[in-house]
Amino acid sequence: MHLHLPARLRRLRRKHIVFGLLGTASAVLLAIFLALEALSYGAAGLFNQIADQQDMLRGHVRVEKLFAHINGHVRFEGLTWEDEAGNPVLIVPEGEFYVKPLDVLTGHLSARSLTSITLRDAAISLRIRKDAQTKKPVIDFVTPSEEFFDLMASAPPEKKKSGPKLTPEERKARAERARAAREAQLAQQWASFNYEGKRIDCDLVLQHAKVEVLYENRHYLLQGANLDASLHSDGLTKLSFTTGGFGGTMKGHGISTKGTIDCRNVTVPEMNLSILVSEVDPSSLGFGMDVHDPMTLTAHFTGPITGPTGTGEVNMAELHIPGLAFENVKGTVSYHGSTLDFTDVTANVYGGTLTAAGTYDLDSRIYHLEGHGENLSAAKALPKQHLKCLVTLDIAIDSRGSARETTTSGSFTSGPGSYRLIVFDSLAGRFTDEYHDLRFYDADIEIAGGHIKTDGFRIKNKKLTLAPIYVYDETGRLLMVYNQNDKLAPEF
Repeated sequence: MHLHLPARLRRLRRKHIVFGLLGTASAVLLAIFLALEALSYGAAGLFNQIADQQDMLRGHVRVEKLFAHINGHVRFEGLTWEDEAGNPVLIVPEGEFYVKPLDVLTGHLSARSLTSITLRDAAISLRIRKDAQTKKPVIDFVTPSEEFFDLMASAPPEKKKSGPKLTPEERKARAERARAAREAQLAQQWASFNYEGKRIDCDLVLQHAKVEVLYENRHYLLQGANLDASLHSDGLTKLSFTTGGFGGTMKGHGISTKGTIDCRNVTVPEMNLSILVSEVDPSSLGFGMDVHDPMTLTAHFTGPITGPTGTGEVNMAELHIPGLAFENVKGTVSYHGSTLDFTDVTANVYGGTLTAAGTYDLDSRIYHLEGHGENLSAAKALPKQHLKCLVTLDIAIDSRGSARETTTSGSFTSGPGSYRLIVFDSLAGRFTDEYHDLRFYDADIEIAGGHIKTDGFRIKNKKLTLAPIYVYDETGRLLMVYNQNDKLAPEF
């Protein structure tokens, strides 16, 4: 049996349903608004209470001020995160985040409740390591190092927060506490950041941050870091990262990174990143020859995040090492593990050209480089020494990671030339350079009618000396010897 209501009653019924839905929606919005208003009034205290209940950031998270809005936008000031031992691992003067209003209303807060977070002028100390069993990368926050504390103290005045100035004794005590905390944390494998089993879908923005990174045996200190990332723990993460000056294991003027990290359907995330490292100081890499000519590296990395491979280019406008001055250095670099392989390196040197190749280990700082030069001008290499000829050069540089353990060696030959008033047909010899001591061996000067030979051909402070000197005729018969005890080796 069907009841047929008059049209007027049907219209009234629909209006009641619509008004009921509007009333319900209004009530829900009002409840959210009141909840967020309540959060604003007792914001910092409520936030600190919730922070104590979460288990993702282990330790204690606190804010001084917090302001919430109905749309889920929350601003905060004075956020600090301390590990379980009370040591600072994250300091953020100010920032903001967006949280899902319904999660706030229901109290069901999780890692996915945050949809975006922005941190300004933050100080962040990160450690990246491989899990001993799974070999997967593990990211954690650690106590800042003494060097990082000094970096934070060097912030521009307008970025500093007011506070008491530390005395030298207080700075030393603080540094000792930080060092002890870090060593204990690294030794005990503490995990301040517990993201296992957490799904993260959040936009992360860093503005003018100071970032410290520990990775393997490398230690990086980054200033003026800016990050714009869309993080998806089970999806495709996109990121763009730039820095100002950086120090630590490697020193330079800036880093720029852009690309993706793919976590979809893979056991180990896959990276696809392009990196530009500008004006690196080679001496900071342990090249061992007091080389400070700026070097720029570009690379594109692909593969598993635990062991990516990369290829790119190296460029240097100038490169000065003892006895040689290069210009317009360019080459190809490939990266695998901690090893950099340099191939197809070319440069201009003393009017000639050089081709080179080599390897460099980022962790041990051990490296080997070798090259071959053509048409090098002796007059340009040794100004005011009256030696004129074009030289062919083979050179090798081996280092164990320090200046005192770096050796340069090789051999050379030349075409016709002159030394003062003496014209010769060729020069030949071997050389070594060990910690500012450049020596030549088995030097042979071929002249019309014979040879002049010495095993004591030496350049010191750009001054050429030859002693003792042996003179042979064209048949190989010894004609004359100038002993090294002579007052002065003859000049030709």
